[in-house]
Amino acid sequence: MKTILSTFAALLLYVCANAQENSLLWKISGNGLTKESYLFGTLHMACSEDFEIPQKVVTAVAATDALAFEVDMTNTENMAILQSKMAPNPDFFKTISAEKKKAIDSALIANEIPPAIFDQVSPAVAISLLSLKGFDCKSMQDIKMMEVELKNLSQAKGKPVNELESATFQLDLLDSLFSPEDLYRYLTSGIDTKAYTKALVKAYFTEDLKQIEEMTNNTAFLTEANQEKLLHARNRGWIQKMPSLMQDKSYLFAVGAAHLIGENGVLQLLRDNGYTVTAVMN
Repeated sequence: MKTILSTFAALLLYVCANAQENSLLWKISGNGLTKESYLFGTLHMACSEDFEIPQKVVTAVAATDALAFEVDMTNTENMAILQSKMAPNPDFFKTISAEKKKAIDSALIANEIPPAIFDQVSPAVAISLLSLKGFDCKSMQDIKMMEVELKNLSQAKGKPVNELESATFQLDLLDSLFSPEDLYRYLTSGIDTKAYTKALVKAYFTEDLKQIEEMTNNTAFLTEANQEKLLHARNRGWIQKMPSLMQDKSYLFAVGAAHLIGENGVLQLLRDNGYTVTAVMN
């Protein structure tokens, strides 16, 4: 269950990167802060053979007082909310043509996912399962989740974990992002999702932001309207919460890498609010 939010977010990873700032870890200072905090862009999940936490991130965890995630899906209350949000939407395909529905069913079957999955779980859950196929891990047990692994580091033991938004908000958002037309466009885009995801994972763990930008600037994954909902609006919400947290404690904020970069990204919003953000290279 913990993979549902994170796998969907990983599928939608979108970064507009500056080639001179090729890092996923950033130090936050200035603007009256007495302690430095850090911002880490994550790929929420990967297969164990690909997964790693860079040593510079481990060092940053050790140097801070607390962690903050988009949502902490190891929290038992959040797990209960997730369970309550799994019910199917019987009207999900009501507005799509029979021809497009047939194409969706064929594409799902080609990905070894029965079309009846939408009769059993919510659209967000079904689409998350589809994204899992792209990662092509050996088994569900082979999946590593970045936020879980960060929280389990010895350097994080005993440190509080805060959240930038609620599980209810995130689940409702995911359900609203993918319409039947979005699903049709994605499934008929002709993208080899396994090859695409493998290349994306490699680009992420080598911090090749230019490659990530080239791969993910694709409307088959995220329309402009959904970029605003999934990325920019949430970034603005988070930037309202981060300053008060950093005044009390030094934090490692771990959010999807998509949220870091660009004129509407968290890095620029921090700069706009008077903070200094510096790439951590080693």
